[in-house]
Amino acid sequence: MNRKMCAMLGVAVSLALVAAGCGAKERNAASTTAATGTPAVSAAPSQSTAPATPSPAQEKELAIKAYFGQANGDNTALVEKQVSIKFDKDENKYLAALNALKKSPSTDAVSLCPRTTFLSAKLNSGKLSVNLKLPDEDRLGSAGEGLLLDAFRKTLFQFNEVETFEILVDGQKPDSLMGHFELPEWFKR
Repeated sequence: MNRKMCAMLGVAVSLALVAAGCGAKERNAASTTAATGTPAVSAAPSQSTAPATPSPAQEKELAIKAYFGQANGDNTALVEKQVSIKFDKDENKYLAALNALKKSPSTDAVSLCPRTTFLSAKLNSGKLSVNLKLPDEDRLGSAGEGLLLDAFRKTLFQFNEVETFEILVDGQKPDSLMGHFELPEWFKR
């Protein structure tokens, strides 16, 4: 009899502990996170506080032509490639188009500006101001510089609203991009 009672008491205590533990799990989730740095796993749905990213419905996609150097390296002609750019707002499509020039979509063409950072591209009344950071590794000879300027021209002037554009390096208007060609005040269509 004593044994039966101990067994029943043991089962009752176990059930009480399990029931108490279920409610404590959610209450202790915050303290577990603070103590261990690892969030506790909970079956209850949680609300995310992650920053909002554009949903695919908000993101726009546009097929454009991008221009690259020939893979054989003779720097005598541009290679035109159809690429797709993605952007969240219309004013960001110019920056997306310029960034498309950084990576060739095929092996028969090479980027003329793979390490260049395009800081901004702002359109104001038909005038596009492009600000970039040009690392020494992307400085080309005269033929390469001429091709890169042509690639900029052809890429940006496919947007009808761009009437002219200027190139700034680190926010300053340079006389030349790489020292071989004098830059005009504004490139015109």
